[in-house]
Amino acid sequence: MVYESLIAIVEESVDNLAKSWSREVNNCEYLDTYKALPEKELFDRGQKLFTNLLHWLQTGASNEDAAKYFQEVGEERIGEGFPLSEVYYALYLEKKVLWSFVAWKEEITNKLKAVDAIEFMTVINNYFDLGNFYIIRGFMNKLYEDLSGSDKFSKEELEKIFSKGALYRETVKQIKDGMYGEGLNIGILR
Repeated sequence: MVYESLIAIVEESVDNLAKSWSREVNNCEYLDTYKALPEKELFDRGQKLFTNLLHWLQTGASNEDAAKYFQEVGEERIGEGFPLSEVYYALYLEKKVLWSFVAWKEEITNKLKAVDAIEFMTVINNYFDLGNFYIIRGFMNKLYEDLSGSDKFSKEELEKIFSKGALYRETVKQIKDGMYGEGLNIGILR
C-alpha cells in the first residue's frame, strides 16, 4: 500500500510538483545559477527529477538506478558550471516540495498505520539521501577527471585534495555491500 499510494501521488502530480519546485527555486536566495535558467528549462529539470522518482518507485526502488541517475546529474551540473552547494540545495527543495505535497493527502495521512508511515518516510528519504550521495560522487569524480587532465596539479596534489573513500569506490555494488556490512555490524540489519 505504501508504494502504491506514493506512486499514485507522484504520478498524478509530476507537473504540479515541478511547478512548486520552480517557485521555490525562484524564491530562494541560494540558487542564483538555477534562477538564471529559462523558466521552461527550470521546470523541465524539476519534472525530470520527479519523473525519475516515479520510475524508481515503479521499478522497485533500486539503489543502482538511483545511483546511475544522480551520478549523471552531478557530472552534468559541474559541466554546466553549477556550484555543488546549489545542486545539493536544489535537491533539498525537491524533497521539501514532495513532503509538503504528501502531507495533506488524506489517502496517505488517514490510512497509514505507524509502521507504514515509517516505511513511507524511509522510502522518500532513501531516494533523496542516495541522490545527495551520488550527485556529490558524480560531481567530484568529474572534477577530479577534469583537474587530472589539466596538468595544473600533480597526482600527489590531487590525492591530497580528493580524499579517498566511498566517493571513489569503483562500483555501486562495493558501496552497497559496504553499507549492508556496516548495518550488520551495528545491528540494524539482521
